[in-house]
Amino acid sequence: MEAVSPVLPGSEPIEIVIGKDQPQYEKLPVVYLNGDHRPMISRWRLNLFERAAIAAGADIVLTQLTWCNKFQPVHLQVCAADEMPVLLEEVPR
Repeated sequence: MEAVSPVLPGSEPIEIVIGKDQPQYEKLPVVYLNGDHRPMISRWRLNLFERAAIAAGADIVLTQLTWCNKFQPVHLQVCAADEMPVLLEEVPR
């Protein structure tokens, strides 16, 4: 699985790349959305092996490093490469 750009269709001008000058990390293209908590969105592409594994019933596992802080809400969804995802500006409570 790899992070890809554009994060949103046409978002290249407003994307930033986290870890761009840090070779020890993978680069992560993101777009910050408007809103009080400034949510961030990234897009990930599965390789053929991962797609086949999911089609055969494999699960997606999400690991969040919280460093003993509060758990941060996440929202996973499936979108075609040229499709706009549902953007959550405010976390539902």
